[in-house]
Amino acid sequence: MKKTSSTIVVTSLALLLAACDAQPGLEPEVAQQIAAARIDPDAGLARKVEKALGVDTGALPYGIEVTATDGRIGLWGTVDNSAARKRFELTAAGVVGVRAVENHIRVDPGA
Repeated sequence: MKKTSSTIVVTSLALLLAACDAQPGLEPEVAQQIAAARIDPDAGLARKVEKALGVDTGALPYGIEVTATDGRIGLWGTVDNSAARKRFELTAAGVVGVRAVENHIRVDPGA
């Protein structure tokens, strides 16, 4: 059963990437995001939330981690004030596809 699922996933990924190659002007990063979202919707959603939060650019002074399970986003890490904690929660909640946000971010004024 597991081998069959792996075969389906690999085949689907190959077909998606082939379809993306057929579309002129599609950036490789965008093609990867599309393929990831179709193969594993939770991974795609977590990636969208990371992008909205700015986590993917490394520009944040905080080490925030994002998890996703069945459309529920988990936020983990430490920030230096409650306003930043709330801002991350509201931003994540505003991403299309997010059904709920579980905010596990701790506030540590020395962070």
